[in-house]
Amino acid sequence: MNRLIIIGNGFDLAHRIKTSFNDFITDYFCNVMREVAKGKNYSDPLIQIKVNMQNYWRLNDPIKTPVNRANIFILIEEIRKSEDYEFIFLSPLLERVYSECSTLFWVDIEMEYFNLLLDSRHREKGVNQRGLVKKLNSELEFLKEKLIEYLEQEQLQFGGARDSDSILDCFCSDIKKHEIVTAELVENLKPDKLYFLNFNYTNTFERYAERCREKIPSEWNYIHGDLYKSNGKPIFGFGDELDKNYLEFEDDRNNELFKHIKSFEYLQTKNFYLLTRFIESCDFQVHIYGHSCGLSDRTMLNQIFEHENCKSIKIYYFKESDSRNDFVDKCYEISRHFKDKTMLRKKLIPFTFSEPMPQPGNINENR
Repeated sequence: MNRLIIIGNGFDLAHRIKTSFNDFITDYFCNVMREVAKGKNYSDPLIQIKVNMQNYWRLNDPIKTPVNRANIFILIEEIRKSEDYEFIFLSPLLERVYSECSTLFWVDIEMEYFNLLLDSRHREKGVNQRGLVKKLNSELEFLKEKLIEYLEQEQLQFGGARDSDSILDCFCSDIKKHEIVTAELVENLKPDKLYFLNFNYTNTFERYAERCREKIPSEWNYIHGDLYKSNGKPIFGFGDELDKNYLEFEDDRNNELFKHIKSFEYLQTKNFYLLTRFIESCDFQVHIYGHSCGLSDRTMLNQIFEHENCKSIKIYYFKESDSRNDFVDKCYEISRHFKDKTMLRKKLIPFTFSEPMPQPGNINENR
């Protein structure tokens, strides 16, 4: 039996790498406001901030509050309310992202993008609809380019894990007979092969995969591409073909609606094809490390989880404290990928047999 190891953004966060979308968008707004703090107008395809020239004479030191991650959203609200500036969101997508990040400190950008696609489809028809969708797609593309630039810098700052052995032990652990109810195991066994399915654009996991390869045959797949495009250009968009609203797209003659739908981007590389070959080849157990299992990857996760060769799913959950963890929330998300809930209950390993994901840290985490 093989093991499929799903690597999500929480894996990078466990290494103290600031790779969440909220980290990125906070950094983006910090860069914007640093320009404004110099008394300059700022404009890009998503946002425009102008200094009120009538008040320019008294704006030699225009922003008193320091520009940093901790207070950036407070600072922006001050600017938006000030008569000294004209603050305009040119992008409805960025405006939604800002609203979510500033109040909830978290955003699912891919779901926000899809919701705006739906709004565009329902609000306009024909040429007007195409124009709206094309503009939305260009805004998402701009955000993706900025995200890649940001992640490149974050990856360069990663110096290595403080403790790599704990998570390495999880990757190479035995498949325990009590973890499998959909097949009969006489005893615990070593996986025949490890297959790392990396949903991140970063390469944090590779150091582990190379060490695992010394013990167990191991392969890896950058299913969403990587920062330097050596494994395909980064894929960023929506991936739930089971959504009833998505199915209506196929009735429209507007190909722009599909530009950032992941299934079509998967066809540009061999990565999804290689994943399919793996899951079709042999029985496997799934390990989940730091992936939210949200709906934006539903098409792929449904194919993995409901496949007859998938024998069990083990969550390595985030343990915030002795009384708080995200195991139950992960279960909710995973359940949405199963049409057959009986199969879900057979495959998903209960909390009693699950483990918290080790937090290896970063030797440069005090930067």
